Amino acid sequence: MNKDGQWQLAGNAAELYEAVLVPTVFKPWGTDLVELADLRPGERVLDVACGTGIVARLAAQQVGMTGEVTGLDLNAGMLRVARSLPAPPGAPVTWVEGSALAMPLADASFDVVLCQQAPCPSLPGCLAG
Repeated sequence: MNKDGQWQLAGNAAELYEAVLVPTVFKPWGTDLVELADLRPGERVLDVACGTGIVARLAAQQVGMTGEVTGLDLNAGMLRVARSLPAPPGAPVTWVEGSALAMPLADASFDVVLCQQAPCPSLPGCLAG
Protein backbone atom coordinates (compact mmCIF):
# COMPACT_ATOMS: atom_id res chain seq x y z
CA MET A 1 0.00 0.00 0.00
CA ASN A 2 1.09 3.56 -0.56
CA LYS A 3 1.13 6.32 2.06
CA ASP A 4 -2.60 6.94 1.48
CA GLY A 5 -3.50 3.29 2.11
CA GLN A 6 -4.10 2.55 -1.56
CA TRP A 7 -3.10 -0.80 -2.99
CA GLN A 8 0.10 -0.83 -5.05
CA LEU A 9 1.80 -3.51 -7.14
CA ALA A 10 5.30 -4.59 -6.18
CA GLY A 11 8.25 -6.15 -7.97
CA ASN A 12 7.60 -7.13 -11.57
CA ALA A 13 3.81 -7.52 -11.18
CA ALA A 14 3.06 -4.75 -13.70
CA GLU A 15 5.34 -6.36 -16.29
CA LEU A 16 3.66 -9.74 -15.74
CA TYR A 17 0.24 -8.10 -16.03
CA GLU A 18 1.25 -6.62 -19.40
CA ALA A 19 2.87 -9.84 -20.66
CA VAL A 20 0.22 -12.32 -19.51
CA LEU A 21 -3.12 -10.67 -18.79
CA VAL A 22 -3.20 -7.93 -21.42
CA PRO A 23 -2.90 -10.20 -24.49
CA THR A 24 -5.22 -12.90 -23.15
CA VAL A 25 -7.90 -10.89 -21.32
CA PHE A 26 -7.60 -7.12 -21.34
CA LYS A 27 -6.84 -6.48 -25.02
CA PRO A 28 -9.90 -8.45 -26.24
CA TRP A 29 -12.09 -6.77 -23.62
CA GLY A 30 -10.52 -3.38 -24.39
CA THR A 31 -11.18 -3.82 -28.09
CA ASP A 32 -14.85 -4.50 -27.31
CA LEU A 33 -15.05 -1.52 -24.93
CA VAL A 34 -13.55 0.91 -27.44
CA GLU A 35 -15.85 -0.42 -30.16
CA LEU A 36 -18.92 0.02 -27.93
CA ALA A 37 -17.81 3.56 -27.02
CA ASP A 38 -17.92 4.44 -30.74
CA LEU A 39 -15.10 6.95 -30.39
CA ARG A 40 -14.82 9.66 -33.03
CA PRO A 41 -11.82 11.50 -34.45
CA GLY A 42 -10.92 14.52 -32.34
CA GLU A 43 -12.55 13.35 -29.11
CA ARG A 44 -10.86 13.79 -25.74
CA VAL A 45 -10.81 10.45 -23.88
CA LEU A 46 -10.00 9.59 -20.27
CA ASP A 47 -9.14 5.98 -19.37
CA VAL A 48 -9.69 5.64 -15.61
CA ALA A 49 -7.65 2.95 -13.83
CA CYS A 50 -5.74 2.49 -17.08
CA GLY A 51 -3.25 -0.06 -15.78
CA THR A 52 -0.57 -0.57 -18.40
CA GLY A 53 -2.67 1.34 -20.90
CA ILE A 54 -4.25 -1.05 -23.37
CA VAL A 55 -7.58 0.81 -23.53
CA ALA A 56 -5.84 4.19 -23.80
CA ARG A 57 -3.67 2.91 -26.66
CA LEU A 58 -6.70 1.46 -28.48
CA ALA A 59 -8.62 4.71 -27.95
CA ALA A 60 -5.70 6.74 -29.33
CA GLN A 61 -5.99 4.88 -32.61
CA GLN A 62 -9.70 5.69 -32.86
CA VAL A 63 -9.57 9.40 -32.03
CA GLY A 64 -6.60 10.00 -34.32
CA MET A 65 -4.07 12.79 -34.31
CA THR A 66 -6.73 15.43 -33.62
CA GLY A 67 -7.87 13.64 -30.45
CA GLU A 68 -6.42 13.47 -26.97
CA VAL A 69 -6.14 10.51 -24.62
CA THR A 70 -5.25 10.50 -20.93
CA GLY A 71 -4.59 7.35 -18.93
CA LEU A 72 -5.11 7.72 -15.16
CA ASP A 73 -3.92 5.16 -12.62
CA LEU A 74 -2.91 5.31 -8.99
CA ASN A 75 -0.27 2.63 -9.43
CA ALA A 76 3.15 4.00 -10.38
CA GLY A 77 4.35 0.56 -11.55
CA MET A 78 1.51 0.22 -14.03
CA LEU A 79 2.21 3.69 -15.41
CA ARG A 80 5.93 2.95 -15.66
CA VAL A 81 5.11 0.01 -17.93
CA ALA A 82 2.54 2.07 -19.89
CA ARG A 83 5.14 4.77 -20.55
CA SER A 84 7.73 2.19 -21.64
CA LEU A 85 5.56 0.72 -24.40
CA PRO A 86 5.68 2.05 -27.97
CA ALA A 87 3.37 4.95 -28.65
CA PRO A 88 0.27 3.90 -30.59
CA PRO A 89 -0.62 5.42 -33.93
CA GLY A 90 -3.07 8.27 -33.49
CA ALA A 91 -3.43 10.61 -30.56
CA PRO A 92 -0.60 10.98 -28.09
CA VAL A 93 -1.37 9.49 -24.68
CA THR A 94 -0.70 11.42 -21.48
CA TRP A 95 -0.13 9.19 -18.45
CA VAL A 96 -1.24 10.65 -15.09
CA GLU A 97 -0.70 9.15 -11.65
CA GLY A 98 -3.70 9.71 -9.43
CA SER A 99 -6.81 8.27 -7.87
CA ALA A 100 -10.23 8.07 -9.47
CA LEU A 101 -11.57 9.34 -6.14
CA ALA A 102 -9.64 12.63 -6.43
CA MET A 103 -8.61 13.04 -10.05
CA PRO A 104 -5.85 15.59 -10.66
CA LEU A 105 -7.63 16.70 -13.84
CA ALA A 106 -9.80 19.68 -14.70
CA ASP A 107 -13.56 19.19 -14.67
CA ALA A 108 -15.25 18.81 -18.08
CA SER A 109 -11.92 18.07 -19.80
CA PHE A 110 -13.10 14.95 -21.63
CA ASP A 111 -15.76 13.94 -24.12
CA VAL A 112 -15.62 10.25 -23.18
CA VAL A 113 -14.59 8.48 -19.98
CA LEU A 114 -13.73 4.79 -20.13
CA CYS A 115 -12.95 2.30 -17.38
CA GLN A 116 -12.36 -1.29 -18.32
CA GLN A 117 -11.56 -2.97 -15.03
CA ALA A 118 -11.21 -1.38 -11.63
CA PRO A 119 -12.29 -2.06 -8.08
CA CYS A 120 -14.96 0.54 -7.49
CA PRO A 121 -17.12 -0.20 -4.43
CA SER A 122 -16.33 3.21 -2.96
CA LEU A 123 -17.15 5.14 -6.15
CA PRO A 124 -20.62 6.74 -6.30
CA GLY A 125 -22.96 4.83 -8.59
CA CYS A 126 -20.72 1.78 -8.84
CA LEU A 127 -22.28 -1.64 -9.02
CA ALA A 128 -19.73 -4.16 -7.78
CA GLY A 129 -20.22 -7.89 -7.95
